[in-house]
Amino acid sequence: MAAVDYGSGLSIPQNTRTLIDSYRADWRALCEPAGTRKPALSDLLASAKQIEADFKRVFEAFDDAILNDRNFDVRRFDVVNELVSRKFPEFIPAFQGAFGEHETFSPSLAAFRQSAALGTSEDRLFLESGIPLEGDFPPFITRTWEYGGCVRHGEYDWTGVMKGIARVKQQARSAVYLKETDQFEEKLFSQLSPNGAICTCKATEAVLKDYVSIQQYIGTEARFAAHAAAIRQTVAAIESGRITVQSDREKHCSGG
Repeated sequence: MAAVDYGSGLSIPQNTRTLIDSYRADWRALCEPAGTRKPALSDLLASAKQIEADFKRVFEAFDDAILNDRNFDVRRFDVVNELVSRKFPEFIPAFQGAFGEHETFSPSLAAFRQSAALGTSEDRLFLESGIPLEGDFPPFITRTWEYGGCVRHGEYDWTGVMKGIARVKQQARSAVYLKETDQFEEKLFSQLSPNGAICTCKATEAVLKDYVSIQQYIGTEARFAAHAAAIRQTVAAIESGRITVQSDREKHCSGG
């Protein structure tokens, strides 16, 4: 872990710096083989989400400050991007960032997953569930442009991730894991309740097959009963042609 160096491109409040110091100390304790204090990865993720929230305010303050600065040097954008994309992740573990069209500094789920063996059974339960973090690009979409893409019907394991959601909600107690799971469940079923055409990445025939499998699964899992009617309606709409299914492989339909 590199030494702390915030540089001079962004103003990082003292309370955020203190939080980062504590977060770094917890990572050191977790990774120390002979250490006796082993924080859970859920606690580290909770701290990481707070750091992420703090950085949103840091970016907002930076943007507000330059609005009326007639002498602003646009090269400062490059300086800030260098800080959040390269410099800060060197000493703030399991983070990734960018500053440009998108302004982000957020925990890297991939890095947390790589450390799953160091965590508790609850940590591994969540990290092996396939549930992404809020703000991550949806795993059921193949990106075809900056803000979207086609749906991975026939490729994505819809029922597998639903089983992961059910296990986490049944067994986990960590507030941060339950919050991320609730948010992803909402996003997942929102995707599965389209208002118009469905743009799948590959074969159109895979779409109805996926929906039938999903319908069969949630019919056996009371935890998802609230979504059953919407799935039934979507299946009926696909079968009747009220919802059209298009393939991005055959003709670009995913926007951008």
